[in-house]
Amino acid sequence: MRGMPDTGTHVLEVIRVAEGETSPRRDADVLASWRRCVNEHQLDPSRHAGPRIVTQKELRQHRQESEELLGVARHGMEDLYRRVNAMGYVLLLANARGVTVDAIGDAELDRELRHAGLIAGSEWHERHVGTNGVGACLATGRAITVHRTDHFDVALTPLSCTAVPVHDTRGGLIGVLDLSHLQAPQDKMSQALTLEVMKSCVRRIEMANLVRRHRADWILRLNPSPEFLDVDPMAAVAIDPEGRISGMTNNARELLAGGPAQALIGRRFDDIFAYDMDDLPKLSRAMAPVDGALEMQAGGLIFARAVPPTAPPRRAAEGSLPQPLRAIHGGDPAMECLAERAAKVVDRQISVILRGETGTGKEFIARAMHESSRRRGAFVAINCAALPEALIESELFGYTPNAFTGAHARGKKGLIREAHGGTLFLDEIGDMPLALQARLLRVLSERELLPVGATRAEPVDIRVISASHHDLAQLVAEGRFRQDLYYRLNGLVLDIPPVRARADLEWLIARIAGATEGKPRFSPQAMALLLAHDWPGNVREIVNLCELAAAMCDGAPVLPAHLPAGMADRTALSRSPAGSRPEDELLRLLDEHGGNVSAAARAAKIDRSTFYRRLRKSK
Repeated sequence: MRGMPDTGTHVLEVIRVAEGETSPRRDADVLASWRRCVNEHQLDPSRHAGPRIVTQKELRQHRQESEELLGVARHGMEDLYRRVNAMGYVLLLANARGVTVDAIGDAELDRELRHAGLIAGSEWHERHVGTNGVGACLATGRAITVHRTDHFDVALTPLSCTAVPVHDTRGGLIGVLDLSHLQAPQDKMSQALTLEVMKSCVRRIEMANLVRRHRADWILRLNPSPEFLDVDPMAAVAIDPEGRISGMTNNARELLAGGPAQALIGRRFDDIFAYDMDDLPKLSRAMAPVDGALEMQAGGLIFARAVPPTAPPRRAAEGSLPQPLRAIHGGDPAMECLAERAAKVVDRQISVILRGETGTGKEFIARAMHESSRRRGAFVAINCAALPEALIESELFGYTPNAFTGAHARGKKGLIREAHGGTLFLDEIGDMPLALQARLLRVLSERELLPVGATRAEPVDIRVISASHHDLAQLVAEGRFRQDLYYRLNGLVLDIPPVRARADLEWLIARIAGATEGKPRFSPQAMALLLAHDWPGNVREIVNLCELAAAMCDGAPVLPAHLPAGMADRTALSRSPAGSRPEDELLRLLDEHGGNVSAAARAAKIDRSTFYRRLRKSK
C-alpha cells in the first residue's frame, strides 16, 4: 500500500506509549487501545498482517446470529452510502464480536478492498488485529476515528476508519457501523465531518428500530432545543402502558440518565419527568404544534414530542407463525425450524437465499414467505436458468417504446417493476450472466431501475428471495458469480431438506394428492411403497406421480400395480419368501398387516421412522 510509515518509528512510538509515555498527537482512546494491544493482548507492534478473513461457513453463522442487526441497519447503510459513494469510502457493519457481516463498497475497487480487509467476513476485534475503528469502538462503546498511523498494525496505516456503536432498544451494544477510506488525507481533522455524519446515521437507525419494535408504546422524541424536534431528534424513549421506560435510543442515556442504560430501562416516567403520564397526548403534534417543554425532576428543561401507539403487529396478536408458513410442513423438525426462522425476517429488508436440491419446493416456500409478509405488491418468480440470455435483460428490466429493433411500440414494464411493492423470487440465481448480475446489483443497492433505452432511473421497492442448487460461494471463488452481489443476497440462508429426509413424507404426499385434480387415493400398500422410495426428483416427482395416478385410476384406490415400475418392484419383493435380508422380513410383515405401517412396525418392535428408513435402505 502507498503511504506506509517508517516501521521502526511507528513501533518505537507504540512501545513508548505502552510503557506509560504519552503522545500529544494521538487521542486518548487511541493511546489506551495501544496499551491494551501490547499489555493485555500481547500483540507485536511490528506486525504487518491485517485482519483475518473468516471462512464462508463461519460468515454464514455470524450472519444468522446477526439477523436483527442486519435488519436494523441495512436501510440506513444504503442511504448513507448513496451520499458518500463518490468519495472513495467503504461502509462496514460489524457484529458485537468484531466480524463484518455486511459491506458496501465500490465494485471497481474490489481488489484494493480485499487487500485491506474491507470486505464481509473480516475480523476486527482488537485482540486479533490491534487498534482499529471497529475494535476500539467495541472495546470502549464510544464513537472513534482511527486515522492512518493511529492503527496498531503497520499494514493498516494507510486507512482512516470512523466507527460508531449501534445499540438495541435496551442499550445493549449489538454492532458497529464503520466508514473507512483507503487513502485519506494526512490530517485527521479531515474526518471530523465524517464522524458527525456517522453519528447522525446511527442515531436515525436506532430511532427507526425503536419505533418499529415498540409500536404498542408511546414514543417520546427528545431534543435539548425545539428547532429540530420534529426533523431530527437527538434521542427517544418508549413508554409502556404501565408508565415505565421500555426502550430507548443510546443518546437518551446521556440526555436523561447520565449513566448506564440499566439506570433508565424500567424507570417510571414520572421519576424522570415532572409531568403526568396521562397528559402525554398534549405533547403530540396535533395538540402541541410548536414545542413541548418538559421539566425534568432533576432540574432543567427538555423539549419533547409524543407519538401515540400504533396498532400492534399482526403476528404479535396472533401469537404464532403466519398460516402460510405453518402450512409448508406436517411436523418435520427441519422444516419447522425453517418456517420459524423465515417468519422472523418476512417483514425485514433482509435478503434470503433458499438452498436445496432441485425440486424441493423453493418457490412454494418463497411464496409462503411473501404471503406471510405485509407487502401488498405482487409475487414475481423468475427462473434465471430458463430465460434466453438474449432476452433476459429486457424481460427483467423492461424497455422504453421502440428501444430496439423488434421492441413493442408501447414498451414493456419488465418483471422487476412488476414486483414493485412485493417480492421478487430469483430461482437458479447462479445461472444469471455476469453482465446482468452487475445491473441487478445496482437495482438492489440504489433501489432504482433503468429500463433498456431509458435515460432516467425509476424508483423500485422490492424484497428479494433467491434460490439455487449451486454453492454460490464456490461460484464466487471460481469467478462465475459477483462477490458483491453474493453478499447483497446472502442475508439469511435457509436449507431445504430433500424429500427423502423428511419425517412428514406421508403428510406431504397426502397434501399434494389432495391438491391434484382427481385427488388420487393411495392404498396402504401403495403408500408404503411411496414412503420407501428415495424421491430423487423431490416434490416435483411427487406431483408428477399424483397426476399420473389420478389419470390412471380415475377415482379408484391407487394400488401398487398402478405405480411406476421403479416403485412397483417392491411388490415382487413383498410376495417373495423371507430371505436372509432383514428388509425382506419387514416387507413380509407389511404384507401380512395389509400395508398398515404402524402395525408392521409394532410387530417388528421398531418405530415407524426406523421401519421407513430400513425399507429405503433395501432399495
